[in-house]
Amino acid sequence: CPFPDHNEKSPSFSVSEDKQLYHCFGCKKSGNIFTFLETYNGFSFPESVEFLANRASIEMPKPEENKGYQKPRVSKDQKNQFHSANKFAAVFYHQKLKSLPKTHKVHSYLEKRGFTEEIIDAFRIGYAPEPWDDLAKYFQSKKVPVSVGEKLGLLRRNKKGGHFDLFRDRLMFPIFSIDSEVIGFGGRIIDQGQPKYINSVESDVFKKGKTFYGIEQSAKHIRTEDQVFVVEGYMDFIALYSRGVKNVVATLGTALTENHVRLIKRWTKNVVLLFDGDQAGQTAAERSLSNFFLHDLAPQIFVLPDGKDPDDHISEVGDEQFKEDAKSSQDLFLHLLGVWMKDYKSQPKDKIQLMDKVTPLLKGLNDNRLLQIYVEELAQRMSETPQKVFHWIKSGKAAAVQSQQPSEAPKIAVEKKISLADIAKDELVLLGLSLKAPKYLDFLINPQGVESLSHGQVKDVFSQIVAKYGQEPNNFDKLAHLVISKVNDPEKIVSLTNISSPDEDSEKDEIEFKECLIRVKDRKLRRELEAKTTQLKNGTQGDELEQIVNINKSREKLKDIKNAPLGE
Repeated sequence: CPFPDHNEKSPSFSVSEDKQLYHCFGCKKSGNIFTFLETYNGFSFPESVEFLANRASIEMPKPEENKGYQKPRVSKDQKNQFHSANKFAAVFYHQKLKSLPKTHKVHSYLEKRGFTEEIIDAFRIGYAPEPWDDLAKYFQSKKVPVSVGEKLGLLRRNKKGGHFDLFRDRLMFPIFSIDSEVIGFGGRIIDQGQPKYINSVESDVFKKGKTFYGIEQSAKHIRTEDQVFVVEGYMDFIALYSRGVKNVVATLGTALTENHVRLIKRWTKNVVLLFDGDQAGQTAAERSLSNFFLHDLAPQIFVLPDGKDPDDHISEVGDEQFKEDAKSSQDLFLHLLGVWMKDYKSQPKDKIQLMDKVTPLLKGLNDNRLLQIYVEELAQRMSETPQKVFHWIKSGKAAAVQSQQPSEAPKIAVEKKISLADIAKDELVLLGLSLKAPKYLDFLINPQGVESLSHGQVKDVFSQIVAKYGQEPNNFDKLAHLVISKVNDPEKIVSLTNISSPDEDSEKDEIEFKECLIRVKDRKLRRELEAKTTQLKNGTQGDELEQIVNINKSREKLKDIKNAPLGE
């Protein structure tokens, strides 16, 4: 099984090529190719579609053909050219590192920082050599246009019209997109000097405020753990990831933006900030809070000892103690409240200064439950009533925080998926077996088995199945893929009936199918019987008595289903 939360000792992961489904008999995860990419790679649904379209060389719809699309600033061919150039650069830097003698200073530095060969290879860490134009010459040999190298900030033009490398004598960290394309680089100086870090310039494929370092490796772990640690740099990320804390991302020398928060919210709502314990780290945490509140997230903060960074701390205490310490993380707003009120003396001036800080934050919070909790805590610490604090927030001069980023229209309209959480087990079994073999679907749709289902959304799905089956009876296996794409918990169907193996337990399946169908039909008839009985008791004029008799006869006939032959 490929999922990181399932440490199996024997094979349990099954893929049905005919039905285009996967199912793990150990951890019970199931779905189709889209849900796999969403769960394993951390893609959104639109990203899954675009990724697969690119792999299959299928043209995505052009912006002008679809309302709600934003016209891209760069063409697909240009984007591919940028990705290709960055990939060549990543290979160049990585090969340079691997070819250096073990006595070289960069290897000594990596060993001192705890970098293993496995980590170096997994993140394709490299080295930019000291000569001025080694990358420029490499690009020339690979026929990469110098103009592309310039636009990506890897090459710069000198006064004589030639080109030189931006990154020299630096440890190189390729930055990957969620779909594993190289979009930029971070370079760290090895000896003493400034600047310590240099990032690629922003380009049409690289935006620091929309990118996390390491996300292509950590997204699946974030989803699995339903929690993310946010750190400030490459070294802190590597320190945590290499020691087993893999649900982590790093910002790229910028503040945590609203776009960052949007990305995080796709994977989890449980955020722990792990910034340095100095004043700069405190300020970064404070600046991030408004963006979290705009999206109704309440982040926590893991306060490190003064002067320590995450790398220092986990190296000192080890991964197990680190995970244990992280459990004591504090709510970020309440932590900052304590910082802001350190010298609070309950004077009018103190109250006004405090309210000026909290008002814009709390006005940007839409979750009324969270707002009430914070206001009550704030009122208690200020020795005021919650009603008065609410009034101050409502009437305060501080303006509500507004998003600095324009809202982005989604590229693909995503249909709201159906939850199977409240659907009766017998109806799920009928759905699953109807996707397992045609004989079950044929038997269910005649006579009117679908109408007996009680859940409206399941009826809708069945209606689409029946319509698709009627149009393409030879493509029965594709029906399972259709259903899986419309539900958000497909494992509830797959694990009940093992639809990926049509010949398994055929006799047992037939018995279960008939028993479930009898229960579903009987439940519908009992509902009708109760309604008619109520009408009869209320003295409604009509043929209720005759209808009650007919309903009871229909209930008696249900036992005939047990002996009815299923088609082959």
